Amino acid sequence: MGGLRIAVLGPLRAWRGQRELETGSAQQRAVLAALALRRGRVASSAELVQDVWGAHPPASAPAALRNHVSRLRTALETGSGAPEVLVSRAGGYALRLNARALDVAEAEELGAEAAAARARGDLASATRLLSRAEGLWDGAPLTGVPGEYAERHRDRLSEYRLVLTETRLELELHLGLHARAVTELTALADEHPLREGLRALQMVALYRCGRQGEALAAFAAARRLLAEELGVDPGPALAGLHQRILEADPALSAPSSLPSPPEAASPPAGERTGEQAGSGGQTRPAWPRPAQLPPDTPDFTGREEEVAGVSAALVGGAPGRGTAPVVCMIHGMGGVGKTALAVHAAHAVRDRFPGGQLYADLRGAGREAVDPYDVQELFLRALGVAPGSVPRDRDERTALYRSWLADRRLLLLLDNAADTRQVEALLPGTSGSAVLVTSRNPLIFLPAAGRTVLEPLSERDARSLLERIVGADRCRREPQATQDLVHACGMLPLAVRIVGTRLAARPRWSLSFVASRLGDPGQRLSELESGDLAVEHVFRLGYSALDADQARAFRLLAIPEITDVSSAVAAAVLQCEPRAAEAVLDDLAHVGLLEPGDPGRYRYHDLLRLFARHRTLESDDPEVRREALSRTAGFHLSGMVAALRAEWPHSRLPAAAERQDLPGGPVLPDASHAQQWVINELGAMLAVAGQIIDHPHRPVGTQDTRTLASLLVLLMPYTDLCLPWNVLEGQARTLLDAASRHGESTAEVFCCVVAAIACARTGRHDEARGLALRALETPGPPQQLLAHRLVHVMGMVAAVRPGGLEEAITHFRRGQAMSRRIGEFGVAAQCEFGLVRAYLADDRPQEALEAARDALASCLEAESPACAALARRALGEALAALGRHAEAMAEYHEALELCEAGGMRTQHAHTLLSCASALTDAGRLDEARPFARQALAALAELGDGAGEQRARAILDHT
Repeated sequence: MGGLRIAVLGPLRAWRGQRELETGSAQQRAVLAALALRRGRVASSAELVQDVWGAHPPASAPAALRNHVSRLRTALETGSGAPEVLVSRAGGYALRLNARALDVAEAEELGAEAAAARARGDLASATRLLSRAEGLWDGAPLTGVPGEYAERHRDRLSEYRLVLTETRLELELHLGLHARAVTELTALADEHPLREGLRALQMVALYRCGRQGEALAAFAAARRLLAEELGVDPGPALAGLHQRILEADPALSAPSSLPSPPEAASPPAGERTGEQAGSGGQTRPAWPRPAQLPPDTPDFTGREEEVAGVSAALVGGAPGRGTAPVVCMIHGMGGVGKTALAVHAAHAVRDRFPGGQLYADLRGAGREAVDPYDVQELFLRALGVAPGSVPRDRDERTALYRSWLADRRLLLLLDNAADTRQVEALLPGTSGSAVLVTSRNPLIFLPAAGRTVLEPLSERDARSLLERIVGADRCRREPQATQDLVHACGMLPLAVRIVGTRLAARPRWSLSFVASRLGDPGQRLSELESGDLAVEHVFRLGYSALDADQARAFRLLAIPEITDVSSAVAAAVLQCEPRAAEAVLDDLAHVGLLEPGDPGRYRYHDLLRLFARHRTLESDDPEVRREALSRTAGFHLSGMVAALRAEWPHSRLPAAAERQDLPGGPVLPDASHAQQWVINELGAMLAVAGQIIDHPHRPVGTQDTRTLASLLVLLMPYTDLCLPWNVLEGQARTLLDAASRHGESTAEVFCCVVAAIACARTGRHDEARGLALRALETPGPPQQLLAHRLVHVMGMVAAVRPGGLEEAITHFRRGQAMSRRIGEFGVAAQCEFGLVRAYLADDRPQEALEAARDALASCLEAESPACAALARRALGEALAALGRHAEAMAEYHEALELCEAGGMRTQHAHTLLSCASALTDAGRLDEARPFARQALAALAELGDGAGEQRARAILDHT
């Protein structure tokens, strides 16, 4: 039980220590929720069946329940002995948890501590405890958990949170924090309009903020809604409060004995606040303390860590922390929420700056940034300097500006800065004040005490934001549409807000209707517009500031379907040197149009990629766009040539595919780097190939046919990487038609080889045989170069045909001899691996062992660690078949070390599976189980369904 925690106040999640546990399918999570919420009490099997499947469960429900319990035990228990967490008791089950292991229990305990603090008069502590309790919620309770039991508790837990929030807001009013509470109260009262207690607190907060008219309007709205919805009048308490506001009851005033914020009692010399004494001892109105912050966003969502970090950095400017002002920097792409975060954080700490708050939009995203010296004048006038007293000379104006800021505790929010120069002109000259800067540019030369790189919201926070704008009930009714909407918005706060406001204004629209409109990439940006808000407008501001070369790069690099843009790919597309390409990419990242990733790699946000593609349709000819894809495919082919030369140095295949007109490829110094590059780029290679092959208006040209056929055939030595065979076959068949049309015999043979191997791998052996024979019958150098590979394919086909093992062995032996004769030791090893599998299938383990030893020798000749790892695994399988399990495990461990050293994740996972299988066969079940679990996790991450099934079968057996 130690270290186990379960959360139900949001998505159902479980952890042991810092490691999150797998909670399984929706029904499995429903079982876990039903047990967790009973808090140790026994639930009978019948109760759990009804909780999960309802009053009319299927006949298979009891068996399914037992399976779910078994899988939960696998996830929750730590030892292999009797269950200690999910225990069986008297025909049912119980979940044994420590006191605060369930977040609901922790919330209730904090609520009880808050009640005790309130009872002894410690309202501040009670407020903090209630805030901590509220913070345990992470969206709607039991999100994604089905069943009536979960639905009942979802409503109960949502109600409990609302009670905590209402109590905390009431305490904040007792503490005089009405200005802070009023925004939240207004939002909650609107979300729960029939809740008279919330409406009453909202009215008091508005009244104490000097907004008597709004308080009375809130009552009128409540009275009208109660009459329309329920046909009743407000209760006596709400009606009485309305009357007291009309009468300006003094008892409604905010508490007067509040602690003063730091320095508020004695502002520095020259500070003009409140009222000041005039001649004759009379008072006269003073210049108001500036309070220029924009209103906080009522539905600000998420960003807890960023808010805390920015707030902590801003208040670090207290006396004794040096002589320089504190500067905090927030940067990120347009629409990511920089201003909203800055304003929210500034409001959170505004009471720490009694001199006031100054705000300016520096308009740095476009070409017309604000002159900082004009902002100096605006700030000076806000501080009380007469317009005629502001010097025209910039140096004199700066000197006066810094003199007025000296010895004050001011908070400056400089929004949307263009560059460091613009900000530096507005920095105070002394400590005491703090400056918060937002920009799309990171302003790397700005001396900032804290830097926050703002990224799009997490999916959870994006959903929460949409729920707060649209209403949680609407989102809960359409969970899939909610997910589709936030994904279509790329989790960009501006886009989510636009979608939310459109839905809020159209209550009859379903979320799925809007999601379907956003599903068309060609129309998505035009849909993301509402009133003055438009994603495309925000992007255009940054795009308009680019020079011609930067704009061209931004457009063209968005065309290929690649996740990351490396400087090498950019150099190929833009036809320039890698250093020049890196400089352009860096420029685009500096203005927030690309997101920097690993060194030398950048990526587009999904919506920015759409925006760039719209611009290229406007600005670039179709031939220019086609060439961008062709050059990307050419770069991938150069990379595959380099990878094969590094990993299979004796292979003649790269020479057959290489061409003089290809762009430069990546530098791959050894086999490990080569395989990792292929793994990383595989998705991009196939995506770009698909863009060229599947273009709706343009058939594949001759040059692209050569490039792509060569690219696909060079992937064939990497059959151990879980290649997507269906995709490869489809692309190869389309290219085969193009090669025939263009009279490209080399490309035709290459495509036959790829399609044949793909068919063999997916069990369509007659088609594989026909394609292989077609390639073998095509005369010329390509056929001669690939004959040994085609013979290997023939062996693969025969091996799976009933009664075909002897034919397969013949083909594999022939392919082995052909490959060794021409120095293709990697293909020789593949033929020998085929022999190992064929001999094992024919119950000839001794011959399988000899073939595995031959394979190891071939791999050593091929100088390929990946091949050697496969050979070690083949040796282990042959030894295990002979019952020599200790020797088999030694070979497997050798293979695992090779895989770990070379970063070969797929081979590593399958070798773990072989270890588990050998230990199971040897009867060493306790030792087999950890290997099977590791293999299952790795294979699930790789998406290898067949491997997962084998691992689960071993775990079920053990």
